[in-house]
Amino acid sequence: MNNFVASLKKFITNKNTVTILGTLVGIAILYFGYNWRINQQVEQISVVVAKQNIQPRTRITTDMVETIQIAKVMYDKMMGSNTAGASVIRSAAELNSAFENGAYANINSLIPQGSVLIRNVNVVDRSKIPSSVLLKIDEGQIPYAFSINFADTYGNAIMDDTYVNIYMKAEDDTGKPMIGMLLKDVKVLAVLDSSGRDVFENTEENRTPSTLIFGVSEDLHLLLRKANYLNVELIPVPVVESISDDEYEGAVEVTSSYLRQYIEDRTVNVPEDQLTDDSTDEIQNNTEEE
Repeated sequence: MNNFVASLKKFITNKNTVTILGTLVGIAILYFGYNWRINQQVEQISVVVAKQNIQPRTRITTDMVETIQIAKVMYDKMMGSNTAGASVIRSAAELNSAFENGAYANINSLIPQGSVLIRNVNVVDRSKIPSSVLLKIDEGQIPYAFSINFADTYGNAIMDDTYVNIYMKAEDDTGKPMIGMLLKDVKVLAVLDSSGRDVFENTEENRTPSTLIFGVSEDLHLLLRKANYLNVELIPVPVVESISDDEYEGAVEVTSSYLRQYIEDRTVNVPEDQLTDDSTDEIQNNTEEE
């Protein structure tokens, strides 16, 4: 036994033996490390991608997507670059189970064919899609919906964030037609179709314009409402010269005091002190007595 131990000790302390053992250990580390890295590169994971271009605000259904396999290392890189709360959608069933109100392409997020669907990045719940029109309205302004048709937009020449002048057509007291500019430099916030969808949001559909949305001050909002109830014709005309946001500053001008007075003379303003609860009760009582 002592001879065996002595021989083993002599073998281990031999320089050649140490060199051979070190080499074998190094080869083993390289081999297993290389295989581990290769397995990492080739390990596959399931993700959902778009089978077609998916336009913003579009509800995503299972027939629009497909499940493919990608390398796990690619998946890890995607997750590493995502914002908090984001996660790659791993199966088509998740589109139905993970979104209470339905899965939608995020606002202003075109999802190209072949792109990975990422929750809370390019795919969100319907409840998280705000009205982009209302978000554009400056503080102190009121939204106004202006009915139009395709011809009124000069063949879709009037688009979001462009400017229009509002012309007015009516008859004077003698029955003669008159026309003139009523409002100048009105910023168009959105052009919507009859279903309330942005005409220019979807690049694959020919949507017909039905409504211009813009924001105006309270007094101009009332002026336009009065003109509408008088059946006065209002005509939007594109502003040819360019206007920067710095130049605009939300200031819409009434260009004709004559046209404004024409509208005011044919309508009645209700004083604010007549809109109290007491006056409402009085009106109600008078109505019941009648």
